[in-house]
Amino acid sequence: MNKKIIIAIAFFVLTASAIAISQVVTTVVSLTGSVFDAVTYQPVSAILKVTDENGKTVNGARSNGAEDGYYYITGLEPGKTYYVELIKRNYFKEKYEIKLPKTNKYKEMSKDFTIKPKEKDSRIPILVPPFERNKSKLRFGHEELLLDFQTTLLYNAKVKFEIVCFPDNDYDKAFNKKLTQERCESLKQYFMKSGVDESRITLKGNDKTDPENPPPTASQAKGKRYIGTTYIVVKSF
Repeated sequence: MNKKIIIAIAFFVLTASAIAISQVVTTVVSLTGSVFDAVTYQPVSAILKVTDENGKTVNGARSNGAEDGYYYITGLEPGKTYYVELIKRNYFKEKYEIKLPKTNKYKEMSKDFTIKPKEKDSRIPILVPPFERNKSKLRFGHEELLLDFQTTLLYNAKVKFEIVCFPDNDYDKAFNKKLTQERCESLKQYFMKSGVDESRITLKGNDKTDPENPPPTASQAKGKRYIGTTYIVVKSF
């Protein structure tokens, strides 16, 4: 083979390899979405601080509370795990784990966050019921439903709170009181096993349905049943 051709082929291979390596090294992932109040669902202006697995701050942003709560964070490396801390006065500190996909092309991930108001007696609903109808045992998959609250309570170790449960109907007050107390106890045990100190938790079961979220008067869609509301109520901090 001609020497010039060999040199040309070698140069092409080296150049292509350098370009490929450069693309992998410079590939970034961006994170975008909105931040909302966990009770009112209104957009919130909060500071977002991004740290890596070693706790090193790598980026940050502020969400636009005046409009739609929008934020944009870029410069993240694909395939890595990051932690997004949300900070705002009179709100709980929040910390979310974000695992980025492996990719060699620019990728934009969408992720909305909620932040919980830290005010005495504020009632924060658990949006998806962690119980089945007329049952006090935590339902299958409850770990995923409660992870957000578990993380918040562990990350705000001085906050004392009350678990408040409401029944599914108004037929039997005695049964309802027993049921909701048992539901409160199930949640208490779950949080304690997660590392929340028992001294921070009080319980309140109810014998009547939630006046702020009562059972529907019209027929519900097939397979959909009303489950009494569960709240986490801030008592002190």
